[in-house]
Amino acid sequence: MTRFAPYLFSLMLLFVTACGGGSDQQQAEDQTTDTQATEQADDVRTIEIVGIDRMKFVVDGEEEGITTGEKMGDYVLLESITAKPGEEIRISLYTESDLPASAMAHNFVLLTMNADAAAFANAASKARDNDYIPTDMEDQIIAHTDLAAGGETVEVTFTAPEETGEYEFLCSFPGHYSGGMKGILNVEE
Repeated sequence: MTRFAPYLFSLMLLFVTACGGGSDQQQAEDQTTDTQATEQADDVRTIEIVGIDRMKFVVDGEEEGITTGEKMGDYVLLESITAKPGEEIRISLYTESDLPASAMAHNFVLLTMNADAAAFANAASKARDNDYIPTDMEDQIIAHTDLAAGGETVEVTFTAPEETGEYEFLCSFPGHYSGGMKGILNVEE
């Protein structure tokens, strides 16, 4: 066993060093400092949205700057978002589903003011190879997320248009727009 002692000692030393250093208190303080620095540097309003199997955008509850509708299980239906011209907004979309991605995934697509949302959704249903974003209609998109399957979260940060008015948002996964997965971004002073 003595000829393996140097190897055993090296292995133990490697294990101890790989486990990290610092006390739990120091690690917690470092994490808190990192979080505070991120919050101070990031002054973007974040709206957390959930996409559900009933093909709806929902939120946990009412909050300033959003309009909600009927109760949908543990959530309420998201109907609209209000923003100031030029305001930065982050949409964080979580998909709550046990279905496979091929059957149920969601995205958030914000369209220009004069875009025909029904025509966009129809074209999107044929754009499977591009995650249901029709390349010939990209000029009608202000911002969009990637697709999120069950248990996944996607985000997009965008600047609200300077022109006041109503801008429709939707999920472009086939059938979801016609199923009611849509809403309005109201840009107002």
